[in-house]
Amino acid sequence: MVINGNTKVGKTIPPNGSGLKNEISERKQKTRFAFEKEHNSAWYKLIIKTSGHLAFDIIPGKEDDDYDFMLFKASAKTNFCDSLEKHKIKPMRACISRDKKDIEGKTGLNIKAKKEMVKQGVDDAFATPIFVSKGEVYYLVLDNVYEKGDGHTLNFYFEEPVLIKGVITDENNKPIIADITLTNAKGDTLEVAKSDKYGSYKISSSLRRTLKYSLNFYSDSTFIYTKNISLKDSIELKNIRTILPYLKKGSKYSIGSINFVGGSVQYLPQAIPSIENLFKLMRKNKNLKIKIIGHSNGRTASGESEIIKFTNDRALSIKNYLTSKAIDGRRIETLGRGDHEMLFQISNASEAQQEQNRRVEVMVLEY
Repeated sequence: MVINGNTKVGKTIPPNGSGLKNEISERKQKTRFAFEKEHNSAWYKLIIKTSGHLAFDIIPGKEDDDYDFMLFKASAKTNFCDSLEKHKIKPMRACISRDKKDIEGKTGLNIKAKKEMVKQGVDDAFATPIFVSKGEVYYLVLDNVYEKGDGHTLNFYFEEPVLIKGVITDENNKPIIADITLTNAKGDTLEVAKSDKYGSYKISSSLRRTLKYSLNFYSDSTFIYTKNISLKDSIELKNIRTILPYLKKGSKYSIGSINFVGGSVQYLPQAIPSIENLFKLMRKNKNLKIKIIGHSNGRTASGESEIIKFTNDRALSIKNYLTSKAIDGRRIETLGRGDHEMLFQISNASEAQQEQNRRVEVMVLEY
């Protein structure tokens, strides 16, 4: 199979037996990181089409299945099958530990793992990712210790370690001490940090290619902001400058990532951290009153009144979230602006830009 990004395989049929030959032997290969013997094994040939840190998840069809794996690198100078049969090749990565019921028997390569090789017995469930280069070939063998398994699913992806650095200031370029959270597209918090008295912060984490992430900034006395990022922004991630303006009556603020599903009043999961920060801001500042303003990405056949109501309903969905958490609804007004204040004209806007059109903004009414 070709590996050039996020690749999913399966769910497969359950492997049955080891085939005509049992190529793996802990004793003959002279390593602790080999199957004692093959039970129910499946082989995969991986053709690498891009360079980076390769990781993968092996997900059993049922948590009682106990999958071990070994990952071999093929050499252009020798025949892999001959070398394997003669026990002249050892794995680059392996995990032979028992299955972990608390993680549903999953195993694989993961950026948070600490070991390249995991031995038999009670040990870690994952090994560290491996750096692969375009044009290389690898062989992955999985072995389910138990018969009558339920197959498995493989998820391959590239995940790179990153150092995110930035400075937070107010509108007058004075440093701000603020809380920062790194979240994924589901709204899950991955990392938490705080800027120092100079407004500087650092976050060490890992990002997957092609996936979207958000940096969410919060300070009690300034407005909140969210910046969308991805791994392709690697240069920018080392010099992020964020302005958190102080709250002022009559000012209108763009939050940065409270966006909506197209044609819907449902906000995207990645918007939840920003809405939570808005909730914290209102809870902290009891005199703060706001107007939430909804926007659309153009219109279909709807008339003016329909598109205004639709975007007001988007604003209402955010108000409802806040009032469900005991924020007094009298502190929140809503307004629909339809398609009159789009950030990007849809005739030449990218999908990401159209998503930014589907947004809400916040105006401070009282502070």
